[in-house]
Amino acid sequence: MNGFMKTMAICFLLMFWSIQSFSQGPNSQLSATLNTYIVDEMVENNIPGLAACIIKEGKVVWKTALGKSNLELNKDVNFETSFTLASISKLFTATAAALLADQGLLDLDDNINSYLPIQIKNPNHPTAIITTRHLLTHTSSLNDFESDLQLWDAPGDPIYTLSEFCASYFLEGGSFYKSSNFGDQLPGQSSYWYSNAGYTLLGYVIESAAGMPFNEYIKTSLFDPLKMNSAGWFYSEVDSNTMAMPYDKEFTPYGYFSLPEYPAAMMKSNIHELANFLMMYTQKGIFESTGILPLDVFDMIVPANMQSGFAWWGTDTWWGDPQGHYWSHGGFMNGVRTQLNYYPSDSTGLIILTNGEGNYADIQQEIEKYIPQFDATNTSSIGAVENENVQFFPNPISNKDQLNLRFEIQKQRKVKIVDLKGKVMLETMTNLDHVKLNTYLLKQGTYFIHIQEEDNNLFIKKVVIQ
Repeated sequence: MNGFMKTMAICFLLMFWSIQSFSQGPNSQLSATLNTYIVDEMVENNIPGLAACIIKEGKVVWKTALGKSNLELNKDVNFETSFTLASISKLFTATAAALLADQGLLDLDDNINSYLPIQIKNPNHPTAIITTRHLLTHTSSLNDFESDLQLWDAPGDPIYTLSEFCASYFLEGGSFYKSSNFGDQLPGQSSYWYSNAGYTLLGYVIESAAGMPFNEYIKTSLFDPLKMNSAGWFYSEVDSNTMAMPYDKEFTPYGYFSLPEYPAAMMKSNIHELANFLMMYTQKGIFESTGILPLDVFDMIVPANMQSGFAWWGTDTWWGDPQGHYWSHGGFMNGVRTQLNYYPSDSTGLIILTNGEGNYADIQQEIEKYIPQFDATNTSSIGAVENENVQFFPNPISNKDQLNLRFEIQKQRKVKIVDLKGKVMLETMTNLDHVKLNTYLLKQGTYFIHIQEEDNNLFIKKVVIQ
């Protein structure tokens, strides 16, 4: 994308932002105010697209989709947009390993070489065994660095199988082999070292123990029971029309790329289905009245002491909450920033998915503030809804003109103009397929049009008054 196109993309985001949001009953105004804050942060931090949700009492009480999934094609983010999850992928890999252990197919404390066709050892401790539990808790003494992920970016699906990558990385003479791949401390006694290569090796162990390809075991053990029908590890497994394009901070697209370390970073899902996975954890292994994780397996993955979690970040990890208030995992790679949090004290959670490199820390903190405020009473689990087909013009608009709204379907609607602080500046009810709003009393600046339908679907459009 050249300089002119980048400038146009930023202007497009500022003036024609698309928001798809869904909440019910008393949550609607909370949702509108929260969306207003998030959009402002996205513009400030150059985040092209975002999807997020809040889980409470086993339900999705708030869900939103904002911005663009593809700037070049002018495609909006919606609830069906698939994002690359980056390191949130590890939560699925770890959960699958725990399920294999529960099925008696994998001993977490046995030597991983009992399951692999290759023999892996730390050359600094050649007689010490490495176990699956060591891999799960990042204490295997197998080291790598976050920057290593960028060394193997390649268009399309991975060009290495798990067996090829692990042999090249961990076996002497391999093209990726180097002494820094191994730490000085004993496996199991080494300090925490976050390892993407270690989780790729874990995927290989899962594949070998399950007797089927890694991606197929995840599908049968997790995707299918959690109704994650659109999720996948490879582009060939997902609908290419739904994939969000990853962008840098200048809105330059990276293209659809992959890494050979796909069990650690390359899972793809939309917010609608990923919420099912988090709901299962907030309900201690249960999803829609079906036990997915036995309670002892759940307790093993996320222990009550908030330490030694399987993939989940706790108090003893680099990026976990030091206060021990929540389990989490973030995702960080080219054109991707993601976050998934589980709060055990009140069984709530949040998810943030983006296709950019902007900082979302303030967005996360703001969503956390809203979790106690959202009402889960008489709220069914929220499903995806389609974008409102509405035309509004002119935009930008002079405060001396009238703002025209035209709807494809005639129904009862409440239409409001709201400022950046969430204050309602104008409000009207209509059951027509068109409405005109007088803006002559409004000052110059940025506002949001809230369209609340009779079935409580909420849609928001951004407008600039000059």
